[in-house]
Amino acid sequence: MQAALLNGAIERFREPLQGQNLPASSLIELLRAHPFVWLQFLRHLGCIYCKGIVQDIRVFLQHWQGQAKPVLFFVHPNTLEEGERFFSEFYPGAAHIADPSLQLYRLFRVRRASLFGQLRLANAWRVWQLLRRGLSNDRPTADPYLLHASFLFHQGTLVWSYYAKNFSDVPDWRKIL
Repeated sequence: MQAALLNGAIERFREPLQGQNLPASSLIELLRAHPFVWLQFLRHLGCIYCKGIVQDIRVFLQHWQGQAKPVLFFVHPNTLEEGERFFSEFYPGAAHIADPSLQLYRLFRVRRASLFGQLRLANAWRVWQLLRRGLSNDRPTADPYLLHASFLFHQGTLVWSYYAKNFSDVPDWRKIL
């Protein structure tokens, strides 16, 4: 999605945010609350890929070497209560936005997977890696076809984005440096 179109859509979005550890109740205020804001859209919280990406991001940010560390906000398609349970286990203290109605997912045009497009060896390999890390795949707790997406904002303006192409597609996080 073009940055200018997305920035305009964000300006017009007026729905209050439901979440935990948020510095603002509106999307535009949230994106302007810090110099750099990382908005990370997740798959459903029962998903092994979701658990893996949250762990990966947590480790990445713990080893951050750059000057301007972004403030991370997760967006998930589950309820606030489900999000609180999930993050207490996988990223205690994480800021997250519950979006069970998928309004933010639609606004940011987060992709959905096709059933046949997900029959990939890379997906099976990623599941194997995540199982070896002790993660499991639970029953879907929201739309099982949602993919993840990443957005970096500088002073409220989109400067980098990444849309997953399949379940196992993980960006090179170093590109946000």
